[in-house]
Amino acid sequence: MSSLWIINKAGGLIYQADYFVPAAAAAGAPPLSANEALILAGTLHGIHAITARINPTRARGEGLECLRGDGFELHVRSTLTGIKLLLLAAPTLPNAPALLQQAYEAYADLVMKNPFYSPEMPVRIPRFDERVRQIVGGS
Repeated sequence: MSSLWIINKAGGLIYQADYFVPAAAAAGAPPLSANEALILAGTLHGIHAITARINPTRARGEGLECLRGDGFELHVRSTLTGIKLLLLAAPTLPNAPALLQQAYEAYADLVMKNPFYSPEMPVRIPRFDERVRQIVGGS
C-alpha cells in the first residue's frame, strides 16, 4: 500500500489517501485506523521539527527527508509555508521523490488555487483526489 499524507504547519493531518500497489498488497501491509494516522502524523511533525533543529549543515533548514525501514520508505517534502507532504510506500516503488514532487504540484494547483479552500483545513477536493490517485496509485 502507498499512502499520501498532508500535514499542516500545526501538525494536523489535513489529507490522507491510501492506494494499494501490487508489491505492498503482496506483503499484506495492514491499513492504519484514522486514529493511528492522526497520532502518527503529529509524531512525524515533531520528528521533522527536531531533525530540522539538529541538522548540522543548516544549509536547507529542512528536517527529515527519508526514513527507510524493513518493508517501507517514508519520503517527506516540506514546503516554505510549513506544509509537509509524506509518501509512505514500499521500497520497491520506483522514483518516490519524483512522485512526491508531482503530488506537491497538484496540491499547489488544485488545492491552493481553489477559491473555496481554507488554508490549514482538511482537503476535500475531488479533482485533487483524482490527480493523487493517478500519481500514487499508478492509474
